[in-house]
Amino acid sequence: MDLDSFREHGEHGKSKEQTSPFLQLPNDLFRCVMDYLDRESAWSLKRVCKGMSTSKAIDELLYRYPLQLNDVKDIRLGDWNYRPMGQARWNGLKSSINDKNRHHVQKLALSHWCSIGDFKWIEQNLPSLTSLDLSAIKDFVWTPEETWTWKALSEACPKLFARLEELEVSNWADYTAHSRIEYSYAYNDYRFKQQFRLSRRRDGGSVAKMIFPLCKKLKTLAIRERYSGFHTWNEWEVHQRVCCLIDGIKNYCPPTLTKLRVHDYAPYRSLFSTDASTWSNIKVVEIGLYSWMEDRRDRDVIGPIPYRITQGHHHREEEEAFDDKTYDDCKRNHMDLGNNVVQGAGASFEDLLKSLRNITRKYPSVTIKPIDTLRDITLHPFHLVNVNQRRLHGNAQQHIQQQPDPVANVEIQEALQWLAEKCGWRPILAWDSMMCDVFPANLEPSRSFLPKEEVLSRIKAMISTLRSLDIPIRISIGDRTNSCPSSGLDGNLYFGDYKMFIGEGENKRELLAPTQAGFNLAGIAHMVDELTIQYAGDVPGVHGWLRQTRTPTNAEKVLIDRELLGWRRFWERYARLFTNLKKLTTNVPIGIYNDWGQCEGLRELLGDERWEMLEVEEKGGDFGFHGSYFPFTSLRYSHLRRRTRLKFVQRVFFRQDAKPLHLKPKHPQLEDKEREALEITDADIETPDGLAEHCFWPAEQEELKGKAVGEKRSASDVDGEDGNTEAEGPATKKAKSD
Repeated sequence: MDLDSFREHGEHGKSKEQTSPFLQLPNDLFRCVMDYLDRESAWSLKRVCKGMSTSKAIDELLYRYPLQLNDVKDIRLGDWNYRPMGQARWNGLKSSINDKNRHHVQKLALSHWCSIGDFKWIEQNLPSLTSLDLSAIKDFVWTPEETWTWKALSEACPKLFARLEELEVSNWADYTAHSRIEYSYAYNDYRFKQQFRLSRRRDGGSVAKMIFPLCKKLKTLAIRERYSGFHTWNEWEVHQRVCCLIDGIKNYCPPTLTKLRVHDYAPYRSLFSTDASTWSNIKVVEIGLYSWMEDRRDRDVIGPIPYRITQGHHHREEEEAFDDKTYDDCKRNHMDLGNNVVQGAGASFEDLLKSLRNITRKYPSVTIKPIDTLRDITLHPFHLVNVNQRRLHGNAQQHIQQQPDPVANVEIQEALQWLAEKCGWRPILAWDSMMCDVFPANLEPSRSFLPKEEVLSRIKAMISTLRSLDIPIRISIGDRTNSCPSSGLDGNLYFGDYKMFIGEGENKRELLAPTQAGFNLAGIAHMVDELTIQYAGDVPGVHGWLRQTRTPTNAEKVLIDRELLGWRRFWERYARLFTNLKKLTTNVPIGIYNDWGQCEGLRELLGDERWEMLEVEEKGGDFGFHGSYFPFTSLRYSHLRRRTRLKFVQRVFFRQDAKPLHLKPKHPQLEDKEREALEITDADIETPDGLAEHCFWPAEQEELKGKAVGEKRSASDVDGEDGNTEAEGPATKKAKSD
């Protein structure tokens, strides 16, 4: 039976009432779809889709996890008492609970300022709740108001914790994570610090000691530590941060516990880099690997950090309230234990990979996987290569030591292969810092780089190694969130003039020349599988979002015209080298896209009949284009429809086979270095006479080419015949090339 018949007659004679208003999907199929949606998606469907406002399935999703960690973390006492984000929101949720929806609630995150009465209300009114997130609740409170303790909570709500299957808490073994609440939550109450610095441990112990023993059905324990990190520890501090963390799980959690979810790097190493426990009952460990890689994104050349473990048990007086008095009875060797934790705990990407490999090999029976997908993690090309010169100081003279690349290390390769096979790791290399005619002179002057040829050779070897491990090579042009200003003359453009010095001594002079688009891709273009090109929404970035009209000014036209010439040189230099390209994703102004249709190199690249195109209509809404197709996004790349910016074109060119493209590069005899230095003249990029129509650039689009760049355009040119950006028909279409 086809889907239309299913919708009309129903399976096994079911009536049409058994279908959902959303695309008329059968209810059972619609519920399967709902498993992949979050609270925000459900709210969008409820508001936008006809017939969904009363959908029971939508209500179930909305109430499944109604208050989440982002809703309650870092709320100060004044905000909790008087602003809508605080207690008013919590009271609103309580008042909305009735017999129809109380069984929908399965998980809740609670604020630091919640009361024992709130826990009692949950115990009595939410019978299906089996998961609590208490990670926003810290052990220290600076407030004159009455505060509860973990012991009082355990005595008040034993039945609530007895039914929990999942519990998320702040790291009970790190004093710093709890003491910094002074700045996050209670800055306005700082005057009460000395008199009202209260601890939730004051009459019994930590959350591990008081709450964990009550959780008889606990299957998953999650640990969150916002201020994770390492520094110089003495033996007492090692006991507090390592032994108390391990013993809190070993001594107080029930045997039903089989999964740990560790969001931060420091507790992960404290738990698994030592021999303090074999973790025989743990089967699955989920780790915050995505955020750990993001933290190391711009730390591409950070060297080892010398953490030290010292003898002694001295500590600050204020840490007494955090001390559970178990140090003297602990029989572990804290010096060895601490060294095992901090050894190799550097800030570099290389250290992270080594740590992952060593720990996964140490616990072969434990499945370690990331909390979030690693499919679209963005990295710098320098992460797996050494590009700096390191000078060693000898008695006679300095000499340069050549460091081997991390990617050449067998251990690193094994870690990368594990990431790809077990975690779906498909990194994206942000190429923006490489896109300069005088690279590496555009990088930080304080760093001493290897010669350009050596840097490019190492990057080429790294990419070749990744391909040998079956890791696809994905290059992005447009990931500028951390490297470029939000506005300025060239803030959102790629092809500005470059400046260099020629001559020596008294004959040294500066030279300002237009770009030749020598962007260091010649050596690796044939290995690239995916290429993404995108622009910020306020291109060309001169006026930012404050511009009053979409029509570019004369100065902006000059910048855009320069950009068109730059792209023509780019495609002329590199397009015929992308012989293994399988996907090209673009989000560019319409004038630039239309001019690409005049680039012979790009036309040849996309001329193979195996290419198909996915066209996505540019429009705003909750489900933006970037959320589905682009691997990264930021506020600067938000493409809500605005009348004050250029119209964008969004296309995905793809092919579904892996065979190389039959492309013939110009000047095949040239080496990579010679190809990068080859001058591309204006004659090389002129539009040839009698240029045939291309399947992806039909003739009607070419009519707008001149108007999109230099001429004043009417509303019909920009948005369609009626001047409206809302197009009729479906938002996407797929067209196979002729």
